[in-house]
Amino acid sequence: MKNPLHFNFFRREKYFHIIWICFVLLTSGLYAQRGYYDAAYKRYEANVGQLSNGAATTSKSYIQSDLQSEATDQQCVNMSATNATVQWTLTEAADGLVIRYSVPDGQTATLGVYNGNTKITTLTLTSTWSWEYLWSNGNPNNNGITNQNPRMRFDEVRYKLPSKIAVSGTLKLVRESGNVHVDFAEIEPVPTAITAPSGAVTYTGNGSDLQTFIDANGGKKIFLPTGVYSVNRELYFGAANTSLIGAGMWYTQINFTNTSSLNGGLRANAAGISFTDLYLTTNSASRSNSYKGINGVFTASSIVKNIWAEHFECGAWIAQYNTGGPAIADGFTLSHCRFRNNYADGINLCKGTANSIVEHCNFRNNGDDDQAIWSADGLECINNTFRYNTSENCWRACGLAIYGGKNNKAYNLIIKDNLEAGIRVSNNFPGAPFNNDGMHEIHDITVSTCGTFNDTYNNPVAAVDIFSATNAGSQVKNVQLYNIDILDSRNDAISISKRSGDGIYNLSFKDITVNGTGKEYPNNNALNRNWGRGYFVLIAGSPAGNGTYCNMNYSNRGGNAAANEEISAIGTFSWTAGSNCSSTPVAVTGVTISPTTATLGVGATQQLTPTVAPANATNKTVSYSSNNTGVATVNGSGLVTAIASGSATITVTTQDGAKTATVVITVNSSNIAVTSVSLSPTTASLAVGATQQLTPTVLPSNATNKSVSYASNNTGVATVNASGLVTAVSNGTATITVTTVDGSKTSTAAITVSTATGNYFTIKNKWTGNYLYDAGANVGYGATVANNNYKWEKVAVDATYYILKNVGTGDIMNIENLTGAVQCNAGSTGWYSAQWSTENVDATWVRIKNRWQTGSMIHIENLNGSAQYAGGQNNWESAQWQFQSTSTSKRANGIETAVTVENNSLVSLYPNPSINNEFNVVFPDLKAGNQATVTVTDINGRKVLVNKLNTSGKIDHHLTSGVYIVTISSNEFNVSKKLIVK
Repeated sequence: MKNPLHFNFFRREKYFHIIWICFVLLTSGLYAQRGYYDAAYKRYEANVGQLSNGAATTSKSYIQSDLQSEATDQQCVNMSATNATVQWTLTEAADGLVIRYSVPDGQTATLGVYNGNTKITTLTLTSTWSWEYLWSNGNPNNNGITNQNPRMRFDEVRYKLPSKIAVSGTLKLVRESGNVHVDFAEIEPVPTAITAPSGAVTYTGNGSDLQTFIDANGGKKIFLPTGVYSVNRELYFGAANTSLIGAGMWYTQINFTNTSSLNGGLRANAAGISFTDLYLTTNSASRSNSYKGINGVFTASSIVKNIWAEHFECGAWIAQYNTGGPAIADGFTLSHCRFRNNYADGINLCKGTANSIVEHCNFRNNGDDDQAIWSADGLECINNTFRYNTSENCWRACGLAIYGGKNNKAYNLIIKDNLEAGIRVSNNFPGAPFNNDGMHEIHDITVSTCGTFNDTYNNPVAAVDIFSATNAGSQVKNVQLYNIDILDSRNDAISISKRSGDGIYNLSFKDITVNGTGKEYPNNNALNRNWGRGYFVLIAGSPAGNGTYCNMNYSNRGGNAAANEEISAIGTFSWTAGSNCSSTPVAVTGVTISPTTATLGVGATQQLTPTVAPANATNKTVSYSSNNTGVATVNGSGLVTAIASGSATITVTTQDGAKTATVVITVNSSNIAVTSVSLSPTTASLAVGATQQLTPTVLPSNATNKSVSYASNNTGVATVNASGLVTAVSNGTATITVTTVDGSKTSTAAITVSTATGNYFTIKNKWTGNYLYDAGANVGYGATVANNNYKWEKVAVDATYYILKNVGTGDIMNIENLTGAVQCNAGSTGWYSAQWSTENVDATWVRIKNRWQTGSMIHIENLNGSAQYAGGQNNWESAQWQFQSTSTSKRANGIETAVTVENNSLVSLYPNPSINNEFNVVFPDLKAGNQATVTVTDINGRKVLVNKLNTSGKIDHHLTSGVYIVTISSNEFNVSKKLIVK
């Protein structure tokens, strides 16, 4: 698609529509190039090709039960007749062919490929990776789905021709067998294969020992020559600055053959990991028990480019789910990639990803958000950008999604033919809430033929869907949308709604063009609702908040909507015209940048922040450059990386008017820069008045300046002092952010303040009669219930899964690190590895099964001292358990002393891990004359220290490194906590 104005619009009968879109793109802002305009391929739609021998174009249909509703522009060509033929005259010589097709579930078909009348090859088309029945396939992500229309009915086949079909030559496809529909062909000139770069090591195997080769060549460029490499595991990159380089996405293919969870794809877990010029595919054919094409963390020195990934769970999932590598992904650019035909997200920038760019990419036929930013696990995603990408034929969720964080951007996109939303902004998933500061900017985007009255849950969604929930705070806020063109919406064009929570604040729409709504009416109404359909703007659910609008241009309202806007359920939401609605472009008059100087250590980074004047300038796009890349480099988001001693000048230049500003960067090699910071714990649930000590870990360990500061985004819920001690103030959620003085690196902890509830149990084994308890790092088992470490709180996640939280220590059972033993530590309740379900054996005994490793159950078959999870058999009595109800109390000195969840959270230890032979104990004020006894026991149950305190204070010790249990008891409380000593 060399010209963005030609994107998917080749039908002769649409000339008027093409002219209108061209006008919109050229007049709705300063950008004409939207989407992946510089992609190598050109598209040839089947229904505008030359058809013969019974090949027939389907009618245009938005009805979800019709196959063509998933095709481009809702039409395709039926080529099931004998020798049915479609052919096109090429406008460019090309030899890289992709065909988008559909064959019935469980069937195959064959197509002959011709250069004119000369046959080149026969391609086999399969349904192996298509036809998803979401309501019945058992994947937990699909719980509650009621829409019983199959999805993902199309797939693609690719083939490199032995030579190019010449310009003005004919590409011809002829049906040879089977029932087949063709949507389009794409064909491109394939460049010459890449050769091994200078200094690279070349792999010569077949893929079976590729991980061994990677491990032996950490830190090097690893070259994979032309070929197909079959790999039966995940490829893990744990050594910094390792690169995996192929000969090109048409030449080097890695086929991941394992079909079990987490056993495929490329995972990065070190700074500077790079992947380029590869085609990745998999034998997996489901979202269940699957894995991502690209996974892990990437940094400013990473290169991720020219990757083609399909048939994975997700194309790319960027986040830290391991240990030892960078805490977050930061400052990388991913470009010229193709994420297609995957079962979930195209790409998800997750768990604190910051300052990163995804550009010049194609997303097609994916089964969840194509481009997502999700501040999961309380880690705020900041200053990420999606630009010059095309999202098309997404069959679930949306083309662009922002879930929390601040200052994220998306612009110059095309989002087209999605079965659900085109753009979505919400707090519908757990994580860091929308920040009170900053602004998400979404602009210069074409959203065509998106939205529906009948999503996977048979609910209506608009092409642009903004809504509040309660899973990450209660508000959506600080979102600007401008220069958006919304064409042929299947349902409503824009919806602003409250599903739960509070509402939407500081929302603005400007220069919005809507042409065509309600296209699928009267179809796709499974629940027979009589609501209006096809509104230009729908405000629903009685939200609180405020939004403004300017230059809302409406035409061709469809469906059965009786008005342009439906606001009868507007609640207290203020929807008002903006104060400055001029459509005349506002020119840039200048730019400044902060900071203007910075001194960095080698390897350190510095985020630059530009301010474009005036504040209402139409085009605020800027670029960056360094005059001395040997000293300091800068990426497209303004993140500077120090390379070597010296001085460099970074220049920011505005796209409009070429205004400039500069920053002088001094790199000092004697200063050891901070590269990251992490917080422990990352989540905490507290009762009002309780405290939680946060412990930062600054890397590298020998960094010159390890100073940090703390801030709470919601001091009405939780405050934090200069030492990182959090105090719960009132019910709600708050995010605590730690920021390093050197480099402004950040990490967050999600604090929930509420009245704790739950059911309390001991967990008894059928085989031995032993009880599970928190033994330190792992879950142990003992013959008698000795203390609250043997008691567990069962906290529901949903109707099926629950968390097992230890009453004595507050830690949770999980198998996150796959050590072989069931762990018990301060893990995240959002981990699937910490979520369990009950499978009945009989009326008394149950099996406890893990959500993440679905075949794993808790057992003690090997009697090795710790509970295990792998290899359990249903008939083993060692894998059968009884939940016995209990109170959260223990007997001490003959007196029954209540230990409530509130008391457990009011008592804390810090720093934890303990350093410098000391730790502090914090507990509520005691009554006059009362003392608290502090007892420390090792993991074998031996007392190693006893002390008495009249008030919160410091305990000096000479304990060796390890894990201990600290019990703090008084007449008012008796609480056990886990202490790690370094």
